[in-house]
Amino acid sequence: MSEQLFKSFAIIGAGPNTGIHIVKAFLAIGAPIIVIARPASTNVAALPADDPNLTVVRADYTSASEISTVLREYQVDVLISTVTLVFGGVVGQTVLADAAKEAGVKLFVPSEFGIKPQLAKGGLAFQKTDFAVYAKSIGLPTLRVFNGLFYEFVPWLTALADTGKFHIVNKGETPGSFTAVSDVAGYVAHILTTQPPSRLLDVEIQIEGQRATLSEIGVLYKGRAPAVYCDHLPTEGVVNAHFRTFFQKHIEAGGGSCGWNPVTELDDAESASRDNSLWEGHHWLTVSEVLAQ
Repeated sequence: MSEQLFKSFAIIGAGPNTGIHIVKAFLAIGAPIIVIARPASTNVAALPADDPNLTVVRADYTSASEISTVLREYQVDVLISTVTLVFGGVVGQTVLADAAKEAGVKLFVPSEFGIKPQLAKGGLAFQKTDFAVYAKSIGLPTLRVFNGLFYEFVPWLTALADTGKFHIVNKGETPGSFTAVSDVAGYVAHILTTQPPSRLLDVEIQIEGQRATLSEIGVLYKGRAPAVYCDHLPTEGVVNAHFRTFFQKHIEAGGGSCGWNPVTELDDAESASRDNSLWEGHHWLTVSEVLAQ
């Protein structure tokens, strides 16, 4: 007997960076989705209000009882979180996990959608690992999606958007995983609606649109923005320059690849895209298709 697929989906944190794209991906394949928005959120204004597959519900993200009530009312199988870590970090997602567990949600997709977190304690990235440990401790199955860096993230990472120059810390010659936001969103909607639960429960997904180095990506801007090789990003006019520098150095060390193993600090390039195959026949956008415009 074949497994029954997940039928009911909800998302928390449908903001402009990732969440809204996931919502639109569900709607594009005719799959109903419930958007749980904060009382004062205006992000839902960008969604097609006349789509019969879209339901918007307002609730306080800090109230497990409010969230749980919504999840029970709509009998949600899968809860997707795209809240930013700034929203409340691991504490914020812990509230959502408690609500999901109480409401009988079968799968929680936490706010990952990036590179694998480092093992070192402290910092926003480690909170993702901390949350995964918490979810496991309360018996809430999770699906963690690692897609490397969004192509759309590169202009910010290199301070191109701030300075008009493509800054590369050190040599920028270490390959990393890069994926388009639209591909990640479409992938999430696809596998959640087509894969049997047993394939998704307590699983780490690794996908990759293209394997590339920052130096290779910088070539795309030749003639439009000069490449600047440096030890660190300029601080004048560049918010969070130290963090961006740290991030680039982490990529240079290998941590930008989905095949990166935080324990051994080694990269298995072949495994970086191991789960692309779950979206059969899909054309994964390349870096040039997204950024060379």
